[in-house]
Amino acid sequence: MKKLLHTVALFFSISFSGYAQSITLILRDPDMKAPTNVRAKPGGDILTTIDGRETDFEVQIIGKEGNYFLVKSYVSCEMDDAITLNNPGYIHYSVLGTVISNYAKNAIPLYASSNKTGPVERLKISEVFVNVLDYNKDMYYVFYKKLNKKFWIESKYLCNSACTTCS
Repeated sequence: MKKLLHTVALFFSISFSGYAQSITLILRDPDMKAPTNVRAKPGGDILTTIDGRETDFEVQIIGKEGNYFLVKSYVSCEMDDAITLNNPGYIHYSVLGTVISNYAKNAIPLYASSNKTGPVERLKISEVFVNVLDYNKDMYYVFYKKLNKKFWIESKYLCNSACTTCS
């Protein structure tokens, strides 16, 4: 039994290494015809749905598997308290993201990797929603649809709040 528990603990530490911290992302589903599915496993059965057609939600992320983020809870600006899921569920990255919040409108560095090795380029972008593909400490790997670009960006340039402006 002790060996089995150690194996299970080792599995989770390997599966979620690099994701020890939880983060908040914005749920912004472009499909306005149906609520967003929260799944038991990536691509698996639907546990529940979150209806984000009228408002954005903030979701608490506790892990990642492939193209899916593991969600623990969610809240909207109209709700008093967050809803914690009985069992954490998975949401596809394509509906989760953050806002590049660059009020100074300076050119910000975009990196090729999370270890900040030389900026790929500098761009003057602000108030733009980007999908989050991955995260590592204070760096987020994002996809900016309008420019069809993927890059790493420091968290200090991001706003993960659906209810306030980050300035």
